[in-house]
Amino acid sequence: MADRARSLRLQGTLVEAARVARRFYLHDKTKSEIADELGLSRFKVARLLDLARAEGLVHISIQLPTADDLELADRLAARWNLRRAVVVRSDDLDAESIAAAIGQSAAEHLAAILGPEDLLGIAWGASLTAMTAAFRAEATGADVVQIVGGTRSADRMLSGAEIVRRVALRTGGRAYPLHAPFVVGSAEMASDLRNDASLAEVVSRFPRVTIAMFGIGAWDPANSALFNELPHHDRAALREAGVAADVCGIPVDAHGEVIRPEIAQRVVGMSLDELRGVPETVAVAAGSGKVGAIRAALRTNAISTLITDSETADQLLK
Repeated sequence: MADRARSLRLQGTLVEAARVARRFYLHDKTKSEIADELGLSRFKVARLLDLARAEGLVHISIQLPTADDLELADRLAARWNLRRAVVVRSDDLDAESIAAAIGQSAAEHLAAILGPEDLLGIAWGASLTAMTAAFRAEATGADVVQIVGGTRSADRMLSGAEIVRRVALRTGGRAYPLHAPFVVGSAEMASDLRNDASLAEVVSRFPRVTIAMFGIGAWDPANSALFNELPHHDRAALREAGVAADVCGIPVDAHGEVIRPEIAQRVVGMSLDELRGVPETVAVAAGSGKVGAIRAALRTNAISTLITDSETADQLLK
């Protein structure tokens, strides 16, 4: 377990080292510019450059240790003003293999950026179930908090509480599951739950989250837990308002604007404004059926890193 955790963290760190090396050696950026762009210290940038040389990543070109496509990732990050993008090559892969590869890449990225001072906020869903299955980390002691209430678990998909428990087990930190429904019948009920003493230990940690990881819901039964939780009249109201995606259960239109706030206020979890205040927000989403939803989510300005596949990335660049 320990060896695998170290290996996973090294893989993610090597990808970050390659990302820094590309900017330094191929794009002629200074260490200060790279530090500002990626939200790192100059000391961290220097260490990653040293690692890139020591591990043989720097030759005439940058040799990646994984199946990630850094060139496409850089173009995607520039197009959508992201801090970084992680793009997994999906050529000739079936849907199940792509999901596993996305989960592996998300696990590597999380292992590389998670430190002992971080508080990890995590949602749930198919993408995060795959990430959890692949995640191994050195025991940093980082605590893990569930940032949106739970729902009925679909086949082969872990509940939010179980994801938090498993990830915290691997970081060696405390787990803070949110034992509340995903969406309730009224905004007043959701507010009462958030203020309930039994949930205060969890909800009070939302403002302290330093890294948040979540999926993106598209507006159809197969790709949106929110769709499946709402009654028909709410679905119709959101469709009439132009719903394009949901981010942690918050419905947004194609411009990334929250719609039907009276429905959004019934979701028990972090708000979109709270997500925007998190230093590092990582969205994990892929697939042709989610391209429109991902575009809408990116326009919310609540995402600093996107993890996706190359086919989806190509569509997002058009």
